[in-house]
Amino acid sequence: MSKKILLIDDEKTFKDAFKIKAQSKGYQLAWAKSFDTMREKLPSIVTKITAVILDVKCLISDNQEIEKPDFIGMAINYLNQNYPDVPRLILTGDEKAIDGIRMFFNADTEDVYTKSPKDLDLLFKKIEFHQSNFQTRLLKGEQKCILEFIKQEEGKKIEFKSSLRFSINDNALDKSLEFESFKNIAAFLNSDGGDLLIGIDDDKKILGLENSDFTTFNRDNKQDALKLHIDNLIETYFGNAVHRVLNVSLVTIDNKTICRINVEGRYQEPIFVKKKTINQKAYNAFYIRRSSSARELRGDEIDQYIKGHWNENL
Repeated sequence: MSKKILLIDDEKTFKDAFKIKAQSKGYQLAWAKSFDTMREKLPSIVTKITAVILDVKCLISDNQEIEKPDFIGMAINYLNQNYPDVPRLILTGDEKAIDGIRMFFNADTEDVYTKSPKDLDLLFKKIEFHQSNFQTRLLKGEQKCILEFIKQEEGKKIEFKSSLRFSINDNALDKSLEFESFKNIAAFLNSDGGDLLIGIDDDKKILGLENSDFTTFNRDNKQDALKLHIDNLIETYFGNAVHRVLNVSLVTIDNKTICRINVEGRYQEPIFVKKKTINQKAYNAFYIRRSSSARELRGDEIDQYIKGHWNENL
């Protein structure tokens, strides 16, 4: 598993040096030089980073030239409200002011370091501690996220499915059901992204997969078998390139397993999915997400939608 951290610092020279040190410790570095860019980047990488490292003084937006002393307060408030479980560490280049800064930031809740080589070594030791708890933190975050989804209704970015390929009504394997899930994934890819939650019915009751999809696999490790099957279906329906914007995770709530397929956003090009119907030849169908369902477009509707949402030279 690759390890990644996010640095918020407007000094490119320091960023370049910090990147080298991070790589020597086995970490990839994501970077933002302002508060606004941090807010833009975090939603897509929050489940991939071990920690956020904040400079005490930074820019509010990329087009500013002067560091803002109120940056750190804004950043901490934003993280507290939106990403309270993501570890953060604070950096300062002013070694003389470090004691005052540590008094200002509660030592019990905030970790503050200077940019000296010695302190940076201590900082990476703390990052390693957070990395050791990364999977636990990620799982707890997924559980909270799914419980929040369940409080909501199905909408433009949320779809519930009782199962992937097991008919609850017939109590039997029904592979034709897989298309119902994947047409919704295609719709998310052609719209603004979203989440498909498998193991939850339309009434938002948590069914889990233990008595449905898991029973369709012979392997002892049912979770691995399901994830491998979904990976293969993604390749079959969309090709391997789409994997980079799809995140598949299995989360257990009340001893029931739920599969979450997250689509980060609209894909770089239109996505078609092969649709088979009774007594008709299979064809490439085009779906978008509307309100609380996937809607198939046809004929001129497809051309107009593509022109309005992707570059015309596709």
